Amino acid sequence: MRSLTNFAPSTFEERGAAVAFTTPVLAQTRVRKDSRDQLEVLVPNLSEGRGVYVVPWKSLPLAFPMTVHDRMLHDLIAKADGCSPDDIRKAVLEAARCGLAGGGAVAAAEAALSDDDDQRLLINYQLIVEALKAVGLESTEILRVGLTSAEGQKLTRDLMMKAAQRLALEPTELYGRIAELAVMMEAIGLATSPKPARLRRLMRDLQGFRDSMTDWATDNVSEAAPIGGFCAEVAEHTVNHARTVIGQLDQAMASFELLLRQWETKRPQIRKACSRLSWLLDGWEFLILLWSDALTQDRHSQDIAVHDIFRVIPLLPRDEGRADQSMLADKLISSHKRSVRAYVDWRSGQLDVDLVMRIETIKGKAA
Repeated sequence: MRSLTNFAPSTFEERGAAVAFTTPVLAQTRVRKDSRDQLEVLVPNLSEGRGVYVVPWKSLPLAFPMTVHDRMLHDLIAKADGCSPDDIRKAVLEAARCGLAGGGAVAAAEAALSDDDDQRLLINYQLIVEALKAVGLESTEILRVGLTSAEGQKLTRDLMMKAAQRLALEPTELYGRIAELAVMMEAIGLATSPKPARLRRLMRDLQGFRDSMTDWATDNVSEAAPIGGFCAEVAEHTVNHARTVIGQLDQAMASFELLLRQWETKRPQIRKACSRLSWLLDGWEFLILLWSDALTQDRHSQDIAVHDIFRVIPLLPRDEGRADQSMLADKLISSHKRSVRAYVDWRSGQLDVDLVMRIETIKGKAA
């Protein structure tokens, strides 16, 4: 384990992706690739102040006691090809389905995967409809007979062949472009979707977190109030960036014919925007649920939750914001000294079982 270092990342990749460990000291720690393309984990400071301990991924189980679930998740991530938020989410859901984090986490993982399947079908249908509409073709008959039925599939093929002709594309090329776009947009969905996709829902929930935390910090006179206010500001900046990215994507979808015709030029832009939105919102779902749970408890528990959120809050990288949030966080700490909770009894190496159970409960609410 490397010594404590300052942590002021310039990019999302340098910030790393949050990992939903159930071991309290490791909950929402971040994983990234080092200069040799090896995984390493960033563990927030265990005492007063900011900064992180940088631990090689393979050494993590040796450096910290871990739950059985976390050892499995650790192994799944080590075997994965990448460490983007989407890569980590796949590993987290796979680990949760095994039941080692409790029945609630199993149910939440199954619900999330079912939602992914629904969104995959929905976005494919919507993009086909958009393609047909872009060239003046009606698609209502597909909806009537059902996209997945034999009749619906034949009707779709016939209409898509006509659409390809009008766009001066080969049918396979048109299908390929729509299929690739569907993969990129699956977690975001279209603005016109009857059921908002995962990242749109997450942005909405983050807006609620911002409003709730702002109200709490305004009405609170404890030492945690300025910290809560800072957390609300970070959420506000993140929401603003996310709203801009979604606006750009919605604008591109609104000019669908142009998007299809200029796919080779537009594709990198769409891919970059989708990836950026995923990175922007990474790590927030757990904190939103943590805060929602804290609001049902007493004021002292809420103060503790604010400190816990602050410890792992996803600060925007320097390249993303005009203000250096890492520097602002350091200033906040220096003016509001506090004692940080002990997640592990370092003399015995034992986990705080109550905290593990609390994290598993919150994990069970994620979807």
